[in-house]
Amino acid sequence: MAQGKTSTTKSVALIVSSVRPGRNGPKMAKLVTESIQKNLPTDVVLKVIDLQDWNLPVFTESEIPFTVKSWEDYSSETSRNWSREISSHDAYIFMVPEYNNSYAGSLKSAFDYLYNEWMNKPAMIVNYGARPADMLFGGKHFRDILSIFQMKLPANTPRISISTMDREKTAAGEDLVFYDANVEQQVRADVSAAWEETLKHVLAPSPASA
Repeated sequence: MAQGKTSTTKSVALIVSSVRPGRNGPKMAKLVTESIQKNLPTDVVLKVIDLQDWNLPVFTESEIPFTVKSWEDYSSETSRNWSREISSHDAYIFMVPEYNNSYAGSLKSAFDYLYNEWMNKPAMIVNYGARPADMLFGGKHFRDILSIFQMKLPANTPRISISTMDREKTAAGEDLVFYDANVEQQVRADVSAAWEETLKHVLAPSPASA
């Protein structure tokens, strides 16, 4: 993996959006990172952004994000710092935990701080939760939001069910522990396929340079 962004590289932010104690987000992010590693070009930098580290308050920015064209124009230091971070990346992978049949409030608030910073960029969603994969809906709800921002999304959203894992072993270690190796293999394949599609958007020339 490339260690830093230069003028010729692309930067992808992998955003861990769960912030609660005992969360599975970092382990899910580790699985995703491992799954896409073989198809991560040397000119693409992957950076993990953990919302727990940012400790963003519920959206309190006085400026309407839609009207803000530069990070300098936000009223709060929190917004300015967050805008600079997000603006520095060319694409995003959102780790979306399932909370009450939707996505986490921490992600909603972090996303709402900004507007133009997200517009038209490639993005990928990985939805995970305790229910069976076909009963996870948070990724779909968040996908609807990203579509409004005209973000370039892969056809499918990988969904990972924690019910397919040994919770005690997973909680005790640094990795997700699946009961069935075939299930884990399929999960990684789904993530890899979504990443391959996302990567095409990441590497595509911008309209201005095409």
